[in-house]
Amino acid sequence: MTSLAGKTAIVTGGGRGIGLATARALTALGARVTVFARTAAAVEAAVMGGAAVLAVAGDVSREEDVARLAAEHERTLGPCDVLVNDAAILHRGLVEELSPDAWRAQLEVNLTGAFLCARAVVPGMKRRRRGRIVNVASISGTIGSVSASAYNASKWGLIGFTKCLAEELREHGVQCLAVSPGSVDTEMLKQTPFAPQMRSEEVANVIAWCAAEAPDAMTGANVEVFG
Repeated sequence: MTSLAGKTAIVTGGGRGIGLATARALTALGARVTVFARTAAAVEAAVMGGAAVLAVAGDVSREEDVARLAAEHERTLGPCDVLVNDAAILHRGLVEELSPDAWRAQLEVNLTGAFLCARAVVPGMKRRRRGRIVNVASISGTIGSVSASAYNASKWGLIGFTKCLAEELREHGVQCLAVSPGSVDTEMLKQTPFAPQMRSEEVANVIAWCAAEAPDAMTGANVEVFG
């Protein structure tokens, strides 16, 4: 796969699961990676384990935390070349049983978080006329499923956001893609009735390919990782 030597990357949700596996994959390609998640111990462990070089703790749904992430990354590693938006939460429940707070929280983290992170790095990418943004969506962004209305809505929205952002950035030399995995063997999947069909590392390899090799003409694509 094409080397990312000399490039820097930010991976949200980088403390575990797909995010951690993605940080490892990007590091293996030569990128200097910042991992970001709410749990400081998790991202610090990622750095200690060699998956990344910088750990920043915070919440993607908080503007001030995202601003601090972007500032710490640039101060330590330089401008962001690759952003992977992987941070996500899941609260399951039938529509009439799901609390408005649980609904809002999933949209704030899964969708608004990606917007805030993209918003933080896009101006620099546009100035340099290069950059890749990969949003980790889901098969849930193309289907309906019981007790997952908020999560699915957030992932449908994330795919739509990806396509809009790709059009805004097309003339500036910056690409934006979505990656939609099926059932991945993660802690989140254990909250659902679905059986795992793949490992985090397999999805991470697709994300890394999107960050390093996907042709410019693919910008706006939703890359499905399921049969």
